[in-house]
Amino acid sequence: MSSSNASPHRAAWADGFFATRDRMRAWIRAAIKRHRAIPYQGGHDEGTFISSWFGFHQLFGAPEALEFARFLRDGFADWSREQMLHGFYAEGEAHHQTEIFTFFLCRLWRVAPDDRTAELIVDAAHHVGNWVEGFPEWYDHAGHRFLSWRIGTRSIGGPSSRGYEVPDHFRLVQLALTAHDITGEQRYLDLSTAYAGRWADAILEAPVDEPPTVLRSGESAADEGEVFRAIGAHHHGGSPLERVEPHVPAGTVDVLLDLFAMTGEDRLAQAARRICEAMLGAGAHALRDPYSNPPGALLSRYRAETGDSSLDDAAIAQMQEGIEETLVGLDGILRLLERTRVSGYALAAHRLYVSLADNPFVDDRLEDAAQLYERLVGRRPGVGRREETPAMVIETLNRKPVAGIGKRQDMVRWAWEDHFGSLRPTHAPPPPTLMLAWQILGDERTATSALRTVADRMALASSALCDGRTHGCGGSSTGSVASGHGRDGGYGNVTGAFFPLAAGMIRRLCQEQPRVRFRRADGAEHLPESVASLVRSLPAAGAEVLLWNDADEPVSIDLALRNTPWRSVMLPPREVTEVELP
Repeated sequence: MSSSNASPHRAAWADGFFATRDRMRAWIRAAIKRHRAIPYQGGHDEGTFISSWFGFHQLFGAPEALEFARFLRDGFADWSREQMLHGFYAEGEAHHQTEIFTFFLCRLWRVAPDDRTAELIVDAAHHVGNWVEGFPEWYDHAGHRFLSWRIGTRSIGGPSSRGYEVPDHFRLVQLALTAHDITGEQRYLDLSTAYAGRWADAILEAPVDEPPTVLRSGESAADEGEVFRAIGAHHHGGSPLERVEPHVPAGTVDVLLDLFAMTGEDRLAQAARRICEAMLGAGAHALRDPYSNPPGALLSRYRAETGDSSLDDAAIAQMQEGIEETLVGLDGILRLLERTRVSGYALAAHRLYVSLADNPFVDDRLEDAAQLYERLVGRRPGVGRREETPAMVIETLNRKPVAGIGKRQDMVRWAWEDHFGSLRPTHAPPPPTLMLAWQILGDERTATSALRTVADRMALASSALCDGRTHGCGGSSTGSVASGHGRDGGYGNVTGAFFPLAAGMIRRLCQEQPRVRFRRADGAEHLPESVASLVRSLPAAGAEVLLWNDADEPVSIDLALRNTPWRSVMLPPREVTEVELP
């Protein structure tokens, strides 16, 4: 499925940009039609499927998305009065019962704050620090620890569920930090800083490739089965990344970086770096895993937030690992084929070729290999974006654990389909990894590949999958393709790649915030309809912005780096304009 509005005259990256924007807009409008007459049903993550819509509104303006979000918000408010006890679930746990807050209400507040959204968040946050009388206590202020993973306003976990903490407790800290943002009350920030500090110390004291996943108190009576469930270990297997994985859906890195930005406390940033570094460990392969979205997004946020680029070389090396050896092997097999004409060598060469075909890091030597293969075999290998069609596979039958970061059994799989209907799995790094490569290297090939891939995936998903309202953290929905499933921590193809590419967006207090802001001639802080943007964030500094004007006449646009003064730029028609924002 190629970009429906592709133009041979556009910059290649702009084609992917416009295709993604148009497919997101079409999905949002169609989903609203499907759901606007359905009352709120009470699912624990019923609003999270629209997580990517808030950033879309920030970029392009989508008032209908905000109107629908408020419809869901109001439905949740009415439902919660009947089903909840003082703003939170009577019984539950820190993983699922926080999702409606951190992935929906907190996002809505950050983009379109109002009193009703604020009240829902703050009512729930009261329980994080025992700030309302007559309910079970969740937190031990003296020990800076949560009393149980199983929490509720009627009861919390009993003796067998106490005395341990897991990364999921950072979701409660996210709730507290948003309450601080709403109220300005210091108690929320004090609790969050003290709690995150305990984890930061534990992470910094552990070996870099073994970050702790459980903090136990001396009186802990919780058995291994209880703890096993709480860390989400049933979602993954024996990968070297097994100890990093629970921190990703819990938002550990995001909370540490939020608090670093708010307090300037360096150990919080160093702990975030440790977790990012663990993703780059020997044998990890997280960045080049086709189904691992969060690593690229988290590393990008870390370098943008702290200005530390010391992990860049290791990141690029992991992305490119094995490419040189595969090219050398491919060349050697083709030479053997040339000398012997043994058909087995042709098959082996074809397999090596397709393992690199959709990888933007591969240079012109792959084309040289394709030409030699064609001369020897009589046909091209027949793979690549020009010869194949992107395809989506919905595979939910295999219930074995899925090793790695950002994985679950019911996630969709991506492939390429040739002219004969045969499928081959993709081997390319995921869009957030390619986004990170663009931020580090400034190589437009990586940004172009990421944008085209996101556009294709959103087209495939929105044409075949459910929206995700009934199971927001499931892996086979359009919402999960856009903003991640339950093990992605909110980093999907749109939130983890498109938004950072389009506006340098990074996560702040649950919601993506643009590093580069845009303003149209009518004063609206959105991109003009004819303009595509590609932002390269410079670590802890400015940004480089490429702008494409698709109109037949010049277009005026204002740009600003976060809250700096606006800068006016006139964009000539049908060409790229480069702007540096210091």
